Amino acid sequence: MKTLNDLLLRLCRIMLIIMIPAMTVIVFVQVVLRYVFLCPLSWIEELARYLLVWISCFGAAYGVRKGEHIAVMFLNKMFKGYVKSALTILIDVLVIIFFMVCLIKGIGLSIRQWNVVTPALQIPRTLPYFGIPISFAIMFLFGFELFMDDIKTIFSKGSLPNT
Repeated sequence: MKTLNDLLLRLCRIMLIIMIPAMTVIVFVQVVLRYVFLCPLSWIEELARYLLVWISCFGAAYGVRKGEHIAVMFLNKMFKGYVKSALTILIDVLVIIFFMVCLIKGIGLSIRQWNVVTPALQIPRTLPYFGIPISFAIMFLFGFELFMDDIKTIFSKGSLPNT
């Protein structure tokens, strides 16, 4: 699982490295077209909006794997030993359930948008919406790996480090 997650993390990083500069250039071009040449293109704004959705999705997944998200740290600091370990496992399980629910709902949302065409780009709205289930599937895998690491740490040492 770690190898798969390392590959997915690399994919997220590559997608972010490509999409963030692309969106920056696209928005810059739109600003120049609008304010210098007075002829903005509507499809540029739509593309930038959809790129932002995908950037947010891949960025969230990247943050989960790197441990960059805000966690429920105040609860962990209140407890020590086995209570802290149990609380950590509970939080891991709740996060995994949340990711799974969002994945399932995201798939449903994406599929329902198949017959809807975007106004400017004339593509199925499923394409921009599909970033949601893809990112939550990746986050689910990353969360499950974290859960398994916490379980191994707890059962090998009796509790989490720094308790």
